[in-house]
Amino acid sequence: MEFIKELVEARMYRKLESVKGTDVQTLAGLMFDHMLMLKLLYYIDKPKAVKYASNTMSFQNFKGFRQSQTDLYNIITLITEQKKYADKLFNNWDITLPELRLKRILRDMGNGDLNERDFSQTMMILQRRFKGLKGDQLWLRRIAQEWNKQSSAVHRSAMARILQTVRRPINTDLYMTFMQSARITP
Repeated sequence: MEFIKELVEARMYRKLESVKGTDVQTLAGLMFDHMLMLKLLYYIDKPKAVKYASNTMSFQNFKGFRQSQTDLYNIITLITEQKKYADKLFNNWDITLPELRLKRILRDMGNGDLNERDFSQTMMILQRRFKGLKGDQLWLRRIAQEWNKQSSAVHRSAMARILQTVRRPINTDLYMTFMQSARITP
C-alpha cells in the first residue's frame, strides 16, 4: 500500500535544478499532453480531475516554481516565466501561453465544471503556437474534443496512447493519477 501511495505522489520536477537544460519546446509539448490528460481524467474520474485542477490553481498566478505545486503548475510557470528561468532553460521566445484562458479552464474544472467549447478552442490555440507537436498529440486532441461521441475501444486506445506519449524516466503526478484511474498499463 505504501508503494502505491509513493507512485501517486511522483513528481517530475521536485527541484528547480532538475529542469536545467530542458528545452521550452519540450515543456510546451508536455503541457499540451497534460491538458489533454486532465480532460480525459475529467471524463473517467471527475473527482480526481477536479482535485488536481483545484490544486493546480491554489495559487492564482503562475509566477514562480513551487516544489509543493503540481507538475502542470510548474510546467506552465516555466513556459510563462522563460525570462526568469533563462539560466536553466533553452528558451523559445515564440512560445507563449494564453494564460488567462488556462486559468479560467483550470479554475472552472477545479469547481467541477468543464466548458467543452472553451477547452477545445484553447487546445487549438496551443496547437497553433506549439509548432513541434507530434501526430499522436494532434490525434489525441481531436479524440478528446469529441470524447462523448467515441466508442469505448477508441477511449481505451486514446488512454493507452496518452500514457505512452507522456511516459518519462521520472513520471509526473498527473501521469500517475491518470494511470491509476484509467487502469491501463502502457
